[in-house]
Amino acid sequence: MLTLTANDIRLGCTATDWQDALNQASQELQDAGRTTPDYHAGMLAREQQSSTVLGNGIAIPHGTPESREAVTSTGIRVLQFPGGVTWHDNATVHVLVAIAAQSDEHLDILRHLTRVLDKPGLSQKLAEADDTEALVSLLSKEPVVPKCDAQTLCLGVNSRTTSELAISAAARLQGLGCVDASFMKVIVSQPPVGLGQGFWLVHHSVGSIRPALALATPKEPRDDLAGVFCLAGPGDDCRELLERIDNFLAQNIPLESQSVDAVLSRLSGEQANAVSDRVRLLNTHGLHARPAKQLVQEARQHKADIRIRLEDGDGNSVSATSLTRIIGLGARRGQTLIISATGDDAEQAVEAVCQAINDGLGETVSPLRQ
Repeated sequence: MLTLTANDIRLGCTATDWQDALNQASQELQDAGRTTPDYHAGMLAREQQSSTVLGNGIAIPHGTPESREAVTSTGIRVLQFPGGVTWHDNATVHVLVAIAAQSDEHLDILRHLTRVLDKPGLSQKLAEADDTEALVSLLSKEPVVPKCDAQTLCLGVNSRTTSELAISAAARLQGLGCVDASFMKVIVSQPPVGLGQGFWLVHHSVGSIRPALALATPKEPRDDLAGVFCLAGPGDDCRELLERIDNFLAQNIPLESQSVDAVLSRLSGEQANAVSDRVRLLNTHGLHARPAKQLVQEARQHKADIRIRLEDGDGNSVSATSLTRIIGLGARRGQTLIISATGDDAEQAVEAVCQAINDGLGETVSPLRQ
């Protein structure tokens, strides 16, 4: 991904309106030798298609795919507007992250920024930052991405005790490089804590390399032993993983004979009675801002709770009505999306969303080569 430096930052900018702010961002890219003057027309065209505001006071203006010829070298420029600029969608913007990309590098920038957006109070911090290094830190700190997917599941282990299952789950995390040997030593000596419904939990931050959640289940489950969760990482970094455990337990459904995909579905927050389907993403440049916005608009037309996750992603599902969460999936052409929904309109909602994705979400798409 592109690296943001203090030289890319302009603090204390002012603008009469959003067009003026966009002009300044375009000029900064041009002065840096990243673009030719023609790129500005592409940035305007992109705003006419849909707003590039992500939320939390951030907009990410960039050109259309057709304007890439005006990009001489990939780069970014960040302009801070402490007083705010009212964008054409009436959102207040404090920071413009202007992007000039010759390839699909902007998708990685978008995914990073959407994860950064989850930071509490970010908008105010962006507006009040008084030095370039502070703003670089706010926007560049790599978000912690927890691991909880098919690789961290140990289903049907030939074990009869909670301790054995805990060790199996911890060993899986170690094998995946999420923890080191010191974590294993702690888990071996730590008695699991009961969560109810026959599930247990072991957790520690010692030896954690990356926040991760594993689940080990016995080959022959019992009422008092259905499985053991093994959680690695400090509490602040494990909030999302703890939510997944809550999602799982809230459904209170026996785990017997459930497949890996069914378990992942429960962990991601998809309800057991949800209607679901799979669809391949055909968009050349992935699920970037414009098609993501079209998807959100389609989802909001239905009386259903619609969620989306990547089949080969980190196992997390997101609301289909959240633009930033959709972009944050980082879905690329050829990847499979799992659409699930509950509610009165669930079946029709899933069918409509899948059809919208097949149709390209406002973009011209072509079938995948077999």
